[in-house]
Amino acid sequence: MILLITNKADITTDFIVNGLNKKGCEYYRFNTEDVGSRAYVNLDLSRDKYILWDSIKKREIDLPKIKSVYFRRPKLPSIEEKGMSPGELKFTQGEHYYTLEGIYKILADKYWINDIYAIREAENKVFQLRLAKQIGFEIPESIITSIPEKASRFIDFHEECIVKPLKTGLIEDTNSQKYIFTTQLTKNDIFPLERIKYCPTLIQRKIDKAYDIRVTVVGDKIFPARINSQVYEETKVDWRRGDRIDLRYDILELHRSINEMCILLTKSLKLHFSAIDLVMDNNGKIFFLEINPNGQWAWIEKRLGYDISGEIINLLKMGGHEDTKNC
Repeated sequence: MILLITNKADITTDFIVNGLNKKGCEYYRFNTEDVGSRAYVNLDLSRDKYILWDSIKKREIDLPKIKSVYFRRPKLPSIEEKGMSPGELKFTQGEHYYTLEGIYKILADKYWINDIYAIREAENKVFQLRLAKQIGFEIPESIITSIPEKASRFIDFHEECIVKPLKTGLIEDTNSQKYIFTTQLTKNDIFPLERIKYCPTLIQRKIDKAYDIRVTVVGDKIFPARINSQVYEETKVDWRRGDRIDLRYDILELHRSINEMCILLTKSLKLHFSAIDLVMDNNGKIFFLEINPNGQWAWIEKRLGYDISGEIINLLKMGGHEDTKNC
């Protein structure tokens, strides 16, 4: 059986569900925010019996019998018990969190796309940039600093730079959320550099782009896409910025050496899937920007017709064994 760990709103997992249904594969979609309302946990350590119970489907999931795990976007349950104090709610959320962590440990010997602990390690931009450079990728001149004077000198030397988050860029306030996108800086810009001492900041030399590249890696297969980000002003620095539904994507052929480095980087991070962001400069040189070990890919499949979901399903079916083709 294949276990999909995600949340109800995760459209990307819908692609996998559709493919598994077509192939007649046995699976269970574990929307983790349902724990305590639909999905229930019973981990019997005395008898080594570990199950999930779906109260709607009246279905018992025997965790040790899981063959493969697709780890996507789990969420903690939203607990709205009026009788609980804020401290009690926080405690309950913590108990849910560590129960899920325990389930991941129970499933540790299964085939994962991707192992949660490999994801956490790979998300560190300091680690991934150093590793990409060691593998042979060109990376932009980069500095991560909390010293305002160092940041100022770096920006003055390179004249045009970008600043970006070290992790996700998502800021969640009590009643709202916002994103920090990659932002351009020049040495003449007024930027509150003194605030850098409160938050380590990643600054890189700005690459004069011809276009952006997204390479989706699944096992030994790659799916490169050209993102024509320089057509519109708002997408030139960060193609995720704005709401350009007309932004064009194209199937792209990369040099064999770049393909091999993408696969090697993914495997070096102990991943079976990755979404790698590269950029081609105006001189035809490719630079590595970052790797997302759990990035979105459904939009590429939908736009370009790449069978990314099919390749992920093939790996889940095999469960790490090349001679296994059945679900």
